[in-house]
Amino acid sequence: MKHDEVVAALQTIADKGMAINLSKDALQNLKLYNLIEIAKGEENERSPACTLTKKGRVMLKANLKP
Repeated sequence: MKHDEVVAALQTIADKGMAINLSKDALQNLKLYNLIEIAKGEENERSPACTLTKKGRVMLKANLKP
């Protein structure tokens, strides 16, 4: 994933609390870098409920345009 795609995905998850329109590979990449946490029991859902980790919130805040 490119940097802009990561920031857009983090913004979507922060706003809606769900990983909408993200592929399984994208979710795995975000989870691999400890940017998101997928809710228990929703790992196989199409749009699982997710939350940002502290690292994800910091990255999103640092990359939002003022």
